[in-house]
Amino acid sequence: MLRLHWVATLYGQVKADMAVTGGVHTAQDVLKAMMAGGRVAMTTSAILKHGIEHLETILADLRAWMEEHEYESIRQMQGSMSRQKVADPAPSAGPTT
Repeated sequence: MLRLHWVATLYGQVKADMAVTGGVHTAQDVLKAMMAGGRVAMTTSAILKHGIEHLETILADLRAWMEEHEYESIRQMQGSMSRQKVADPAPSAGPTT
């Protein structure tokens, strides 16, 4: 959770692309990373644990969530839950898949 906090805090404040590493195993984890302001969500440990085919599951779940919530692209959601965009950035449950 700390990594999401810092990505959300630094989004728009630094001129660097940020990656969320560790703990990215599901589409929900990818969504949280993107909405915090990440440009990359690293899924290495999920692939090592579940195999490369797990990416198909993540991608399908990600597409379904985006369709349901009318997002056309990842870029559209990037930073949408960052400190820059949210008046009260208190922790919440985040997106659900």
